[in-house]
Amino acid sequence: MAQRKPYNSNTSYGRKKIREQAQKYYEELPPEDKSTHNLLAIVIMVIICIIMFLILGADGFLKWGTR
Repeated sequence: MAQRKPYNSNTSYGRKKIREQAQKYYEELPPEDKSTHNLLAIVIMVIICIIMFLILGADGFLKWGTR
C-alpha cells in the first residue's frame, strides 16, 4: 500500500513511526551493510570527539563528554 504523505516528524506519533521504519530498514539489511553502517557511525563519533577536543581542550572536552 502506497503511503499518501510522509509522517509528520513534529508529532510523537510521527517520530515513533519514522523510528519504526528506520529500525525495520536496518533489520532487513544484509550483515555486510550493517557492519558498514556501524563502522561509519563509529568513525563519525570519533571525528566529532576529536573536533570537540581540539575546540574545547581537555577540561572542556571532559565536561562536554559527561553531559
